[in-house]
Amino acid sequence: MNPLIKEVAEFCEWAPATFLFISKNVEGPLIYYSHIVPVLFSLPLAFIIIARDYKNRLNQYFFLAVFLFSIWSFSDLILWANPDPKIIMFFWSLLNLLEPFIYVSIFLFVYTLLFKKEISTVILASLFLITSPVVIFLATSLEIESFNLTNCWREVTEGPLVFYSYIIQLIISLLVILFTFIYLKSTTETKAQKRMSIIGVLGSLLFLAFFSSGNIIGSITESWGVAPLYGLFGMPIMVAFLAFLITKYRMFKVQMLTAQFLVSTLGILIIGILFVQTVERVRLIAILTFILTVILGTVLIRSIKRDLEQKSEIEKLAHKLEKANVRLQQMDKLKSEFVSIASHQLRSPITAISGYASLMNEGSYGEVPSKMKEPIERIVQSARMMATSIEDYLNVSRIEAGNMKYNFTDFNLNDEVEHICDDLRAEALKRSLVLLFRKRVDGQGIVKADIGKVQQIIHNLINNSIKYTQKGAITVYVHDDIKNKKVFVDIIDTGIGMSAETLAGIFQKFERGDKANTVNVTGTGLGLYVAQKMAEAMSGTISAHSDGEGQGSRFTLELPLFL
Repeated sequence: MNPLIKEVAEFCEWAPATFLFISKNVEGPLIYYSHIVPVLFSLPLAFIIIARDYKNRLNQYFFLAVFLFSIWSFSDLILWANPDPKIIMFFWSLLNLLEPFIYVSIFLFVYTLLFKKEISTVILASLFLITSPVVIFLATSLEIESFNLTNCWREVTEGPLVFYSYIIQLIISLLVILFTFIYLKSTTETKAQKRMSIIGVLGSLLFLAFFSSGNIIGSITESWGVAPLYGLFGMPIMVAFLAFLITKYRMFKVQMLTAQFLVSTLGILIIGILFVQTVERVRLIAILTFILTVILGTVLIRSIKRDLEQKSEIEKLAHKLEKANVRLQQMDKLKSEFVSIASHQLRSPITAISGYASLMNEGSYGEVPSKMKEPIERIVQSARMMATSIEDYLNVSRIEAGNMKYNFTDFNLNDEVEHICDDLRAEALKRSLVLLFRKRVDGQGIVKADIGKVQQIIHNLINNSIKYTQKGAITVYVHDDIKNKKVFVDIIDTGIGMSAETLAGIFQKFERGDKANTVNVTGTGLGLYVAQKMAEAMSGTISAHSDGEGQGSRFTLELPLFL
């Protein structure tokens, strides 16, 4: 040490500092612990949060703010405790460097909390631009003009760079308020989400207000004794706000926070006893530990009690849900059995009605008067529609019960589709529609599937197009993909089309298009569901496409090629 400085230190009775910040130079425990306690309240929480999800930007910015604040607090304590001018000059410069970046980290935290997205490059570049002079001109005469050790007071005369740092702090505080107003005007979040964000911002603003208060009070009163200590109280306040958000709104998604925070903080306090020098300070740590244990212990016990009550309630609900689920399965089984029995019981008389009506219309029981032919034809058509509906219900029952039987054989899909088109062309002509068949098959077009089920699917899809197309044409197009071993059957119509909402649920049970009833009122909403399930059982699928209502539709059956 310089002899002159050593002489001044001896005259002023400046004691050397252990670990830089443990020294008799600190006048009383108030100054000493006002630096340590805020760090004890904030740093354990920051480590818990960043450890839970270190990739989360919000967690990163909160940890950065607390970490910088902790360094600032200990740096300020070193200024109080250490008599070495070199160390004082270094940490004084470090304080001036840290302050604007603490404000920047709080701004980044608030922005991410409000808008839930990455900060734009323009904002980051602007922050870098306004803070760069602090870094560039640090440790120059622009920052500290002189250093005075006379009168046993280590007096530093600050340069204009320090006042520029104060301007940065003011600008960033105003930016926090500005972006909060922008958020309130533009947000579409729920009231609970908005409330959570505002509470977080309020805690951050209170921290910034307290942090600035030390410099403001010191500048106004020109008394720098206790004034800087006011800036330390903002961090516990911010932590209290965030602790409320974590408890109330599960912010940061941190579980068991109270227990982890209590254990880590108590651990730090206990270790702190090893570094104190007087019984009074040991007593102070003991008192602080007791208060912290009572407060956080009470919160922890209540939290555990609440969790146990919730667990007990969840177990009761799970038991009730299990019983309800069993009951629903039984009811579903009974429903399927009822539908199956009812459908079987209905199918026989409907078949008889249809058969006898057809025979009557053909004259098997004698000549039918001309006035009777149309009513008999309507009976035949109605009986067929009812038979189709009954078959749909039976198929649904078989599918849900797992009783649908499939007889897999090899056959030429192209030929089968062409035959079906030939059979249904007359039905299309009755409605003044054109039914076209097209093909582009590079392979043999052989599939291994249940031929009866495939015929049923194709019949269903073409019949639907005929029913829901008022004018125009239906084109059936068979094509294959040899490379991927797939064959496709496209049924393209110029009918009523479908909206995006209809397309999303068209293959569900009892689901029909928005305008389906205006064209055909006889559908059950089961045909496509049954067709899709059948196709899936044969390793295929059916997809639906439409450009919108009135734009027509395209249904595509896809099956694996066998040859």
